Amino acid sequence: MPVHPLMPARPLMPARLPMPVRPLTAARPLMTARPLVAAAVAVVMTAAPASASGVSVQQTLLTCQVSTTSERPITFTPPVKLMPRTVTAQAGIVLTGCSSSTPAAANLRTGVMSVRSTGRASCAGVRDVHGKGTITWYGADGTRTGMSTVRPSVQKVAGYNPGDMLLGGRVTKGALAGANVVGTATPTSDVSVCATKGLGAVHGTGKITFIS
Repeated sequence: MPVHPLMPARPLMPARLPMPVRPLTAARPLMTARPLVAAAVAVVMTAAPASASGVSVQQTLLTCQVSTTSERPITFTPPVKLMPRTVTAQAGIVLTGCSSSTPAAANLRTGVMSVRSTGRASCAGVRDVHGKGTITWYGADGTRTGMSTVRPSVQKVAGYNPGDMLLGGRVTKGALAGANVVGTATPTSDVSVCATKGLGAVHGTGKITFIS
């Protein structure tokens, strides 16, 4: 640029020295990545098979028809009425037509059951039964083949025949010892007087089963 002759010339600005270049620092070594630890855990749950010995399988040992005789009905003392009360029942019951599924009961064809039980009975059912009885067994030829001691024990029976209190329990001694006893009967005499006059006796027929 031309300078005016009357103006003094501006002194030239000293040229800036270039900035010193900082020497490159050595590159930091890359950090080595920590190795990943992979853990694979396999859990295998093996269900133990049910032991055959731990499963109880019920077996029917003997089944018989039951009935009262004309001379010996099931009797109740005091008579069964509409409201529950403690009653004692006793009877002589005939067992016939017995069929077995095990050799141990093959010679038990007929029998006579003498039993006595006590429980809280009403016209609608009975509960808390306990008692004692015996069964005398006979073979097909009428020969006596054994005896069983029976403990009637029923927690609750719902029905219009309180005589069922004699047909449930367990054999505690003798033939078929350890077997459970399950039975029901249908009255063959008039039970309609239970709610009005009270029921002092009843006849009936049914079935009884002995189960291991």
